[in-house]
Amino acid sequence: MSVQPGLHRQHCIVAAPTQLWLDANGRLAQDGFSGLLHGDSRMLCQATVTVNGFSPEEVTVESAPGGVLRVRGLIRGIEGHTADPAVEVLQTWTVTPGVVRHSLKVGTSLDSLAVELAVDLAADFTDMASIRLSRFTTPQPPEAADEHSLRWHNDGRTLAISAPGTNGGSPAAAGVTADATPGAEGSNLPRLLWHGTAGRGRPFDAEWQAVLDETESAVVAAAPSSLAVPAMAVPAGPLRTLLENSLDELDGLRMATRRLPDAPFMAAGAPWYFTLFGRDSLWAARFLLPLDAGLATGTLRALATFQGSSTDPGSDEEPGRILHELRAKELVLENDGLHLPPVYYGAVDATPLWLCLLGELWQSGKADDAVRALLPAAQQAAQWLLASTGPSDTGGLLRYRNVSGHGLGHQGWKDSADAMQFRDGRLAEGPVALAEAQGYAHQAAMATAELLDAVGDPGSGELRDFASALAQQFRERFWVEDAQGPYPAMAVDGSGTPLDVPGSNMGHLLGTGILGPTEARHVAARLLSPELFSGFGLHTLSHRAPGFWPFSYHCGSVWSHDTAIAVRGLMAEGFTSEAKALAEGLLAASAAFGYRLPQLFAGVTAAESSLAVPYPASCHPQAWSSASAVVLAQALGGLR
Repeated sequence: MSVQPGLHRQHCIVAAPTQLWLDANGRLAQDGFSGLLHGDSRMLCQATVTVNGFSPEEVTVESAPGGVLRVRGLIRGIEGHTADPAVEVLQTWTVTPGVVRHSLKVGTSLDSLAVELAVDLAADFTDMASIRLSRFTTPQPPEAADEHSLRWHNDGRTLAISAPGTNGGSPAAAGVTADATPGAEGSNLPRLLWHGTAGRGRPFDAEWQAVLDETESAVVAAAPSSLAVPAMAVPAGPLRTLLENSLDELDGLRMATRRLPDAPFMAAGAPWYFTLFGRDSLWAARFLLPLDAGLATGTLRALATFQGSSTDPGSDEEPGRILHELRAKELVLENDGLHLPPVYYGAVDATPLWLCLLGELWQSGKADDAVRALLPAAQQAAQWLLASTGPSDTGGLLRYRNVSGHGLGHQGWKDSADAMQFRDGRLAEGPVALAEAQGYAHQAAMATAELLDAVGDPGSGELRDFASALAQQFRERFWVEDAQGPYPAMAVDGSGTPLDVPGSNMGHLLGTGILGPTEARHVAARLLSPELFSGFGLHTLSHRAPGFWPFSYHCGSVWSHDTAIAVRGLMAEGFTSEAKALAEGLLAASAAFGYRLPQLFAGVTAAESSLAVPYPASCHPQAWSSASAVVLAQALGGLR
């Protein structure tokens, strides 16, 4: 099985649906994962810079708001008057949807330096699934080239490069070579080439840009947002820095579907999940609802557009069901045995989460007309919910099963193969009923019943009866006990046996109404115990479990959004000091990542390390992780 590429040292700027990834040294090079990506493809896999044949050595890489990444490097091969490096190269990458600009400034301490500035390019059009398996397509030559431009076409994807001269000389000082001229590393690559002169106080400037397009993409850029930290709400300090960084990241994740371009949502995350995901996009919109009701409306509308209307085992589509993920074409991950169709519905939680967000949007009073327009979709989603649990005498729980055999084996947010396990390490067999899915379903039914009553539509009684029966089933089937006391199991397996190992899933139950006051108190105490609280966030699996491993994706790591959901639930249940403790831990963890929150990090405790330890394959930015900063601000008193 292939190990996913490490991402924790990579530098990334996103402007959906476009991404720029540079390696740890600030280079866009072929050895490893870097490149210009658009939609579900990497288009440009190399853009290496040389000055007079020498590559700059990176000194700093820093991001700036508005999709800007600056790489400062020094050239050591050009001698100066002293032992100090005599030539500096400042590269500024600016990413906007579909357009990436690369500006270069060559400065020197020498009185005069003849400059040959070159950028060697390679385009491979490798799809995202292949990149995850480290299977890269051979770069292809451009189809067209002239003095100042290059152009590639590949299966509906277009990459156009233009280099319109320099700021330090006439346009004739620049040129493009697209033949067999050797590139910087001896390869035969197309090259952008500028000639000119620099001197002390007289830098040499050049710029080129890439325009990327994918005509068959399912998603497009959305209109920019106006999200900002409310004035005076959060004073200067780590929390404000985290909020500002997070909102800037979220600006780059805004996109819309080609079918409904005026309905914005958050792409789940970069690089692998740069599209509409039911669960992820809904949680991000819920976290951000205090700041942006328009995003909640757009997310609900976008998902309603693809709501299931028929039964199709191949895609897990069912009438009323909300999708799991949307792509332009089938996603194939051979190592995991996955063959997911472009519109895939294999999530047990997306439909109740859609209803939960709709209810919260209605309660906010910010979008009454939009909520009323979505009532038909709400009725269909509610019917799916009622039909999916079955009668109480045959289970009465919301379960999932991989019907097609080539879909996701686990259909909750913990979807890795070993995520659902017993205390002794045995893996659960389906159909599995997740704890958090029952909580979401309970809240969804009650919120939808209140909405139907408010607008005078029928059906609220059936939903309330459903919620009451589900709460009773949950109380009877999920609660287990160990030496530390009672707690809800992560899940119940296909035989009705609860998974007897504590996990972070229980934090998702808080605030859903499925727990009584005493039960909520037991959950709060367990979450704050050393067994689950690392000091930085919540372990996904008990620290004492035999299957625990701090570098496991779902069995010991810490997920930012997972901890934020627990913080949100603790606040809803009145456990403000406990919520503050978790929030302070996650804020402390963000310091290790430049006051940003990655998708997840290793479950190494604060007692073991003064800094949160990266999980190397963690995605960043991730929508629900960045949006978690708003929840932290609420818990720490900065936002209402």
